[in-house]
Amino acid sequence: MPPKGKGTCKKKGNSEKIKNRAPNPTSDCINSHGKIICNILSRLPVKTLLQFRCVCKKWRSTISNSKFIITHFQHSSSLQRTNSSILIKTRHSDSESSYHALSQFDTLQSSIVELDNPFPYFIPHMYILGPCNGIMCFYQPPWGDVITLWNPSMRRSRMVKLSETKPLKGVHTFVSVGLAFDHQENDFLILRIFCVSPTIHDVPNHVEMCSMKSLGVKGFPIRWEKLKNEMVFYTLRYNCDTIIKGVPYWLAYINDIVLRQTLVRFDVGKMVLEKLPVPPVIRAGDYKHYLANFEDSPGMFVLEKRVGFCIDVWVMDEEDGWSKKCNIGPLLGIDRILGCLWNGNIVAENYDNKLLVLFDPVTNSVKAGLEIDNAKKGSYMIFNYSESLHLVEGMLTVKRQDVLTHGLLRVIQRTRKEGKTLSVGKGGSEKRLGTNGHFEL
Repeated sequence: MPPKGKGTCKKKGNSEKIKNRAPNPTSDCINSHGKIICNILSRLPVKTLLQFRCVCKKWRSTISNSKFIITHFQHSSSLQRTNSSILIKTRHSDSESSYHALSQFDTLQSSIVELDNPFPYFIPHMYILGPCNGIMCFYQPPWGDVITLWNPSMRRSRMVKLSETKPLKGVHTFVSVGLAFDHQENDFLILRIFCVSPTIHDVPNHVEMCSMKSLGVKGFPIRWEKLKNEMVFYTLRYNCDTIIKGVPYWLAYINDIVLRQTLVRFDVGKMVLEKLPVPPVIRAGDYKHYLANFEDSPGMFVLEKRVGFCIDVWVMDEEDGWSKKCNIGPLLGIDRILGCLWNGNIVAENYDNKLLVLFDPVTNSVKAGLEIDNAKKGSYMIFNYSESLHLVEGMLTVKRQDVLTHGLLRVIQRTRKEGKTLSVGKGGSEKRLGTNGHFEL
């Protein structure tokens, strides 16, 4: 029988050992300054946060938390006011081959890097939609096949199984794809609208939706749900024109004796499509309309091509409707308007030297230019992008590709100072882009 007090001494010795153990400074810091640290972390780039997940379990749990992900995306989106990040799709060709590329351009750091995408070899046959809370969507027209969700920041993607719905011969002409985000359920929604022919008056569009949240339920297969819809409309695009705060918008036409233009929006709360008016800008002449996200509100660019581009900028308010914000132009040397950034800057393709021009409508001046070597004219597509930690259940890592970035991309940064356009570089020479994606000195 062991002597009395031996067990007690052992316990006492263990407690002394634990008491003398060096404290974990990371855990103590998180416990005492949790809110401050979360606030700091929510403002960091995705790449940094992915590294910080390895610091400790607490940080990993925090960075993976859904509320933290939403807060981080809000901070990331707010940076677009001063530092717009643009995804650019281009087609390249040389003496030996032709291929497509997806690149990300940072306007503040003047850097551009080619991204690893899920379809490096089949991207010529794919269309791209988005972004929606940092998620892009690949699909194949005309029937919206091979739908794949992709987070460029996280380098992850997932293909989504399609429904069994088949288009009606002589009725449906193509499928228009939309992407939405349900803030109440923290859920991504994919929409497929079977568009009817302009000659059809009495067959409502077939609309179906797939919820990504159902993918997280074990044993629950991907299910496409048919949505109630009584509208008959026709769109000109294979996907929605823009996505604003997780809500997709389409420019569409309704055949009421005459073909009339309207705006179609998906109400995420009610899960229905609804019609909205367009600005009173439909006039005879050489006009084009471009629907865009203008400072988180629906914006309409009305382009009249004369000697140069003249642009009327309209913005829609939920209560007051459409109002004309400003008039721009004429813009000389502009061949094609590509889109609008969140801060209102217009991105256009220059007719002469194929530059992407960032134009400030407030100061009526050119802010910057971007040239990508060997990019075919007319192949540019741009997407205003904010980094995000959002993921969809089942997303897999996109493998690194043998990207041909060395010597391919060149960025020219131009600023306007004292009424003169200055090139960055010595003696008017341009800065070359290094293999790290930044300018070489």
